[in-house]
Amino acid sequence: MYTVSEGENVMDCKRKSNQQIGGTQASAERRTVVLDIETVALDPSDEKGALDAMTGRVVCVGMLVDDGKAAKEITFAGEDEARIITGFWDALRSGDAVVGHNVLDFDIRFLQQRSWILGIQPSRTLDTRRYYTADVIDTLQLWTNWSGNKKGVTLDALGAALGCGRKTGEGTNVAQWWAERDIDSIKKYCLEDVQLTYRVFCRLTYQEPRQLALDEEQLFTTSEMEPTVNPVAEVSLT
Repeated sequence: MYTVSEGENVMDCKRKSNQQIGGTQASAERRTVVLDIETVALDPSDEKGALDAMTGRVVCVGMLVDDGKAAKEITFAGEDEARIITGFWDALRSGDAVVGHNVLDFDIRFLQQRSWILGIQPSRTLDTRRYYTADVIDTLQLWTNWSGNKKGVTLDALGAALGCGRKTGEGTNVAQWWAERDIDSIKKYCLEDVQLTYRVFCRLTYQEPRQLALDEEQLFTTSEMEPTVNPVAEVSLT
């Protein structure tokens, strides 16, 4: 842990500590993009199908984008999985750092594998090498220091331990919401996980979470892009 030395101020100390543990200060050139996805089984009777890209599919991608000045949320959800995944890749810029909880072993891997299956070419290559990647920051690995001792380190448990809050729902509900085509509940649950992950990430990297912004341009985009009758896919900015 860094301590303040002569000639340094507190912000310099926090910045060095942040860099030491692999954190990132968001900027327009290197945005922090917090990611979470929701998946369901292709066969509703397969209880574990949602955990594997060969037996499951993506029904929602939630993102929180921090550009160093403000943070905004983006969701892609609905029936058209190809459109959801393409929307994610299109929203991701070349310099972005992707943040998530267990994002290396699940979210990014699942998106990459479903992209192969659906013939979608990603807009960029993400370095997912363990220990060395600068493209991805996994809060699970930050907490465990890549030790492999991940037992019990759920997003809910880590959020509670750090005083960042707890999850408000269960992932097991997603399958039921999907069966009912309750897309709004899926998006709400996904974004709540994204927000909790963002708070955890900020705590682990000694940063203050930014206030969510919603400007007129985002409202216009929402109105233009969301179908209102029998949507094939929904794309929303909230």
